[in-house]
Amino acid sequence: MQHPSRIATFNTVSIFLVVLFCMAPVLADSLKTKKPVAQSVDKRFKDFGDGTILDSKNGLMWMKQDYWQREGKWVNWYTANEYAQRMNNKNFAGYSDWRLPTPEEAATLYERRKRNLDKDGDKIYLDRMFPAGAGWSTWTEKEKKSKAVVVSLKDEGGSFYQDKISGTDAFLRLIRGPVS
Repeated sequence: MQHPSRIATFNTVSIFLVVLFCMAPVLADSLKTKKPVAQSVDKRFKDFGDGTILDSKNGLMWMKQDYWQREGKWVNWYTANEYAQRMNNKNFAGYSDWRLPTPEEAATLYERRKRNLDKDGDKIYLDRMFPAGAGWSTWTEKEKKSKAVVVSLKDEGGSFYQDKISGTDAFLRLIRGPVS
């Protein structure tokens, strides 16, 4: 007859191996760590080379290119939401939780001391980790009846309501997070 402590050890090891085998894919995913390929001068923004940029100040991950840069056209608020769902269905950059930013999140991109160029070659206040040629604003998730909030990256920045269908500042940059 086997010693009781050996049986307990064998059972514990067996259970551990079964759990480890079953959990291996989950553990592998959780152990993945992306390393940035570039970072901003102030080290706030980290480019992961997969179409994403992490704002390490607040843990928000942004799509590097906005809708204008990826699609070459304007976007209304409804199409912006559909686009977020499409990026989630595609599992863009390995994530399926892309969304429109809140007005507060979008406002964090505006930095008066940083300069970039929009699609028309005009000045916007966006870190140069984001490629030039973007739109000068982004739709947000905040809505009221037929309007939704847009946050500007030009002039004095700020936010304002635009018509969801015919808004003239119809650009979009998707976000996810906060992430850790």
